Amino acid sequence: MKRAIRIIMAAGMAALAVTGCGSSSSTQATTAQTTAANGETTSGETSAPAENKDAQVITFWYNNTGDEAAVYEKAISEYNASQSNYKVEGLSVTDAQKVIVAMSSNESPDVIKISNQTVVQYQKNGLLESLQPYADKESFDSSIYSEQAMNANTIDRAIYALPLDAYTIQMYYNKELLKEAGYTEPPKTMEEMYEMAVKATKVDGSGNIEVLGYPLFPYASARQELIYGFGGRWWDEESNVTPDNAGILESLNMNVKYRDQFGGKALDGFIGTANTNRYTEQDMFFQGKQLFRLDGSWLPTMMKNFNSTVDYGITLIPGTQANPELRGTSRYETDSVAVPAMAKNKDGAWDFAKWLCSQEGAKIIDLGTGNLPAVKALYDDADIKAVPGFTEFIEALKQEKGIQYPVMADYDEYISMINATLDTVYSGSKTPEEALKALTGQSANLK
Repeated sequence: MKRAIRIIMAAGMAALAVTGCGSSSSTQATTAQTTAANGETTSGETSAPAENKDAQVITFWYNNTGDEAAVYEKAISEYNASQSNYKVEGLSVTDAQKVIVAMSSNESPDVIKISNQTVVQYQKNGLLESLQPYADKESFDSSIYSEQAMNANTIDRAIYALPLDAYTIQMYYNKELLKEAGYTEPPKTMEEMYEMAVKATKVDGSGNIEVLGYPLFPYASARQELIYGFGGRWWDEESNVTPDNAGILESLNMNVKYRDQFGGKALDGFIGTANTNRYTEQDMFFQGKQLFRLDGSWLPTMMKNFNSTVDYGITLIPGTQANPELRGTSRYETDSVAVPAMAKNKDGAWDFAKWLCSQEGAKIIDLGTGNLPAVKALYDDADIKAVPGFTEFIEALKQEKGIQYPVMADYDEYISMINATLDTVYSGSKTPEEALKALTGQSANLK
């Protein structure tokens, strides 16, 4: 139980630290997604689960609600109908503490759906069963997934979860605003983006920003993608912290340059309003008040549902003039399916996890929830590509330029340090150089 209490606290911190995840699309659904949620295939066929009183019961907990819960129940029904050895019983559980306490007891579910970052946390606390022995026993073909999807769920060379869907960020741009600024094509480098952003930014007579040119909102993207585009990394591939990375400093200097030109107070005012209206009808990008927006694949569906008339395009996040190959680099996350260490029926859990994360099962989930595929065969699936924005994002996925979260026990503490450091930079109390030097000292003993 002490172990459970420790990870409950860690999970709570992670939820606050990591913003803008794929579940942000949970309230938005395309016609294709709604059809999947109602239990229909593209041909309109439905399946009924086979009855087998001798089937072993598998308990599956997922953290989706509403229409998305219906999607998972649809997938469960399809699995139950596909075989007679097991009967999966699904349950929507959104209380992370309840999940952790159950996993630490004899009341553990057999299968859980979590994020790949949560996979790392749970594995470090001994709450997950390694799936590597199951994969080895039957020579499971993990190559059906993208390399970055498998890397996101592999720890110390062992598989601890299977990837269900994927999440990444790329750049949206307002075509009309870009044209007004004198450009016909979106930027390929950060330097070009900055030049366009300055020209497109509009202020009123009081100095308030009416149109934001530079993509400092959402904040999480400024902390991640704007830095990744410069080659900046908060950690290296071995999960060592790297706050002294030169790319981080270069990115922050450009951010501060823009803030200084248009005023920190004016910028904070715009971002404050943007935060309040994010993903609503009054969203700043939906209203034509942002030139560039670093965001996820769900944005086109949201814009359609809110009747936004903005003429937009989607392009890869810029690299730099010195390193154009960095173009398209973004965070990469997955929803993942794992088996708790205390699960009662691990063989059945593995069987269901394989099916749910297969091409057949994952397609139901991808269409129903609006998340990108982790199964490579779905990259060219006609139904998947028909979802607005998916074609452009899948092209980004194919580049395999995703930045993985680190495998470190002190991840939450490090993210808190980063956020506090950025606050000192944007408030003007420290220069980027001073702030990053201080962070380097503060984070030196993190593991």
